Amino acid sequence: MKKFLFLALAVVVVGFVWLRLSSRPADHMAEATPALATGPVGPIPREFFGMHINRITTPWPSVPFGSLRMLGNETTWRHLEGKGRNQYDWTPLDRWLAAAREHDVSVMYTFANTPQWAAAEKPGACGRRDDTTDCSVPKDLSANAACEGPLAGTTTSGCMYKEFVTSLMDHVCTGDAPNKKCQISAYSCWNEPNLDGFWHGTYAQSAQMCSDMVKIVKEKCQDCLTLTPDVSAATSGDTKANGDSRSYDEWFTHFLEAYKKFGNYPDVVAFHLYVARTYGLNPVPFPETYGGSDCPNGGRSDACPATIPERVAQFRNMADKGGMSGAPLWNTEGGWGTNQGLMDKDAQTAFVARWLILQASSGVSRAFWYMWEYAGEPRGWGGLWNDHSGISPAGIAYGEVYKWLVGATFTKPCAAEAQGKIWSCELSRPGGYQGLLVWDTSRSYDRGDTAKYSVANRFNTYRDLSGQKKSVQAGTVGIGPKPILLESATAPNP
Repeated sequence: MKKFLFLALAVVVVGFVWLRLSSRPADHMAEATPALATGPVGPIPREFFGMHINRITTPWPSVPFGSLRMLGNETTWRHLEGKGRNQYDWTPLDRWLAAAREHDVSVMYTFANTPQWAAAEKPGACGRRDDTTDCSVPKDLSANAACEGPLAGTTTSGCMYKEFVTSLMDHVCTGDAPNKKCQISAYSCWNEPNLDGFWHGTYAQSAQMCSDMVKIVKEKCQDCLTLTPDVSAATSGDTKANGDSRSYDEWFTHFLEAYKKFGNYPDVVAFHLYVARTYGLNPVPFPETYGGSDCPNGGRSDACPATIPERVAQFRNMADKGGMSGAPLWNTEGGWGTNQGLMDKDAQTAFVARWLILQASSGVSRAFWYMWEYAGEPRGWGGLWNDHSGISPAGIAYGEVYKWLVGATFTKPCAAEAQGKIWSCELSRPGGYQGLLVWDTSRSYDRGDTAKYSVANRFNTYRDLSGQKKSVQAGTVGIGPKPILLESATAPNP
């Protein structure tokens, strides 16, 4: 009897596990990749939908979203304290915070870009532009010195970075510590530290700065969230100039190992989910398939990273083993990458929808799209809008998926059906709502319908990514690379 009960319990547990991943090895950490990944346990919040906006002069996006990330918009350390130590210009940040308040979106801030006066390295070290020291370690990181500004009277290591973190918190927060109310609710340690262009420090130096940031933020605002460095998850197979790994999995594992010395763990695991390396793949692979991507060996090589669900599972596994068990997972930057890798508007529309849906189903708590501007410009990144033609079809699709998911709960996670070509996932809402998301991955770069799909009797209408609502005819619908949302007869409007 005990054996029977144990087996029954095991079946129940497996039944609640959300997403079965491919059994193939994935890059360097394949042995640590779990076969299954957990998904969301409740309704999808509006904050899941994150956005990057590059220019303050850009009209506010016409599609809804709940979170805004500060990076690439002239709000980094060198922008706010670039003139000299304790010489702050908060104007760029204040303009963004005012816009965020006006549109009721939460704000996260990523620390990045060491100003020249604080850098241990000379301009030109970072490689991207000759005049920057963005990637440099602060020159006092390992040296004890008398702090200035808000930390005057304190002697410690890393004064310059600590002073900036403290000044930022003092500027955006009001009230009494540790219960200050802050205009910025989430703070990430550093942007893409596993890439030489953004960070030349070691694992231990990254951990030290992150621990310092977490301590300062939490002492002032217990309700504010702190994040690990935003690790670039589309890198593998080589090393940085200092000998540390550039591979996302090895870097993050070593970072968490180094963190044990410092304590003050962040609340959230942060990473960047681009499905392919920035260059060399055209068109880029889709989030759950490699078909048509021109990846070597049909996509089974280091040149083509694993799928987004696999990446999410890897970070969940690494966090659980590295001292951050159960921490929420945030994708703080991602998309299809440069527009030149996916110029077709229909493919872009399908991509953005599947990118959002798969992450929500896989348990990612927030997903920040990079970025809103520069649609149609080959050298832009993930553009959904431009000055000339306005919002793109992919931008409209972003807004439609927001309507489909916010407030809904995944009752069946996204997974491949027969032959692995048709993907589907089930949704529910209070009041008896039932929805089914479904799409065909067999020809992801095609336009229009690619297969006929038999629809269960409970679904009588469906919505597409242009916002149209249509009736199911004769128990079947045409499906293609763009997801559709089948809805039950009693379905309220999302």
